Amino acid sequence: MTEHMLSPASGRVIRIHGRTISIFMHLHNVHITAAPLDGMVKKIIPEKGTFKPAFLRSSDFNTRNTIELGTKYGDIKIVQIAGFFTRKIKCEVKEGQEVAKAERIGKICFGSRVDVSIPEGFAILVKKGDKVKCRKTAIAIASPSAATIP
Repeated sequence: MTEHMLSPASGRVIRIHGRTISIFMHLHNVHITAAPLDGMVKKIIPEKGTFKPAFLRSSDFNTRNTIELGTKYGDIKIVQIAGFFTRKIKCEVKEGQEVAKAERIGKICFGSRVDVSIPEGFAILVKKGDKVKCRKTAIAIASPSAATIP
């Protein structure tokens, strides 16, 4: 069976840079963050920063929370990025916790952005401008030999 990586957030793809997809969540989008694949939370890294509008490149320096997830395809990062109106990021997982694909892992209050890294062996299925839905839209697909851990 082919593995699909699900979108960790609802919104619009605003950038694909290398193997990272950036999804902007408008004020009207649901701001839940979900696990794109099954895995184990390896590390959580909160960082203070600015509060620029999340659709601008300058938001790369905004307050953020990075969740490193170990998967059978390798490690990925889900980065919750605060936006102009956002002042609170809620991380609902702990280091060492197992999570299932599509399981809720956090929430960002109001307009914001989520960046997700795509593991090697996965082909990206979305393009800039595409609308995606959290837990529903497949954003990448694994090749049959993509798994790195037995």
